[in-house]
Amino acid sequence: MLLHLIGRIGLVLGVWAFFTGAAPLAALAENAPPPPPPEAAPETPTGSERGVPAGGRFLQLPDISFIGSAIGKLSSDSRDEDRDRVLLDEAEVGIQSYVYPNIRADAFLVASGHEGFKLELEEGYLTHEQLPLRFSGRLGKFFVPFGRTNQLHPHSWPYARRPLAWRNLVAAEALTGNGVAFSWLAPTRGPIFLRLDAGAYTQAGHSHGDEEEEQGHGDILAGPGASFADKFYTARAWSGLGLGRAGELEAGGSRAGGPASPVVLSETPEVLGSRKLRVTGVDLSYRRYGSEARRLLLRAEHLWHRYDSDLGRETTRGYYAFANYRWDKYNDFGLLYDWSGIPEAGGHHESAGSVIYTRQLNERTYARLQWTHGNRPGARGYDEGWLQIVWGLGPHTHQLE
Repeated sequence: MLLHLIGRIGLVLGVWAFFTGAAPLAALAENAPPPPPPEAAPETPTGSERGVPAGGRFLQLPDISFIGSAIGKLSSDSRDEDRDRVLLDEAEVGIQSYVYPNIRADAFLVASGHEGFKLELEEGYLTHEQLPLRFSGRLGKFFVPFGRTNQLHPHSWPYARRPLAWRNLVAAEALTGNGVAFSWLAPTRGPIFLRLDAGAYTQAGHSHGDEEEEQGHGDILAGPGASFADKFYTARAWSGLGLGRAGELEAGGSRAGGPASPVVLSETPEVLGSRKLRVTGVDLSYRRYGSEARRLLLRAEHLWHRYDSDLGRETTRGYYAFANYRWDKYNDFGLLYDWSGIPEAGGHHESAGSVIYTRQLNERTYARLQWTHGNRPGARGYDEGWLQIVWGLGPHTHQLE
């Protein structure tokens, strides 16, 4: 058994060395052919081309990007169906362009390895960036403005998996809504900003990662997240303060509410009662920048998940604390501690601590190692090892951490 485990770890480290080794890359650079000669300057348009709209024909083409994410996972919990595998976890195509001055269209098509690479629309929306009175608006299907990181895609996270509190109380990947949201930027003075967000969604839902969470972890107990049944609403206040030349402090508060799936009052005969769900979160972040791309990030977030039903009230909470230090533009090191109760699980909870190292090859490609030690119902003192490799082609315009 020990030799088998050593062999698996050796395979993971071999893949890591392949993607991050400096010597092979340097050899390729030395043997690379000389660059091609510069292209000739474009010809001046003739009179027959004067009907082209302002900006030229080429600007009518949207920005198209591809992002791939591969995940390898080792786990001592035999119930985890994803353990001891290395696979392409997700492939994403982004199509983005301005369709009118100040109106932007974004669409992200995702194929998940857990679902046989079935293509689906993860996000598709229009954003008006300059409505009157300092407002902006968004219409379509998108990751809703809730919490500090809900609108980040998985390849933009500074860790290989979501914190436990987020997975159990909000979503395995992101809380997604199909509706409309508005943002208002307050006219503040000095090194302070304040933004308010509010949204209403006629169709609740999660991203595809939540379906994977249900399918890929066997008998491991997990929370339902923000499982709204129909319409739901969100509100968020987010403020920041500049601290000198190199520091900034951010604080935010979020709330989401709406009807949840009915609760069973009696099984014989089955009688259902109404139930409402409220999810509340507060977050605090601090950043400090140094010379030569150095950056320190400290973040904490606390979440409350509350059911109100004919049977009474059930409140579950969770939190995480995260620290990350980037000492140059290629390397960063992080620590994550998270604790979470599990809704509808009779008071069960789980906790974990993680050590994270990320090697950035360029602005679109990185490799990450993460080791986690934790406790969960049925597996006290489990260990997990993660290898994540993300690469991208084309313009990359997601929000970055």
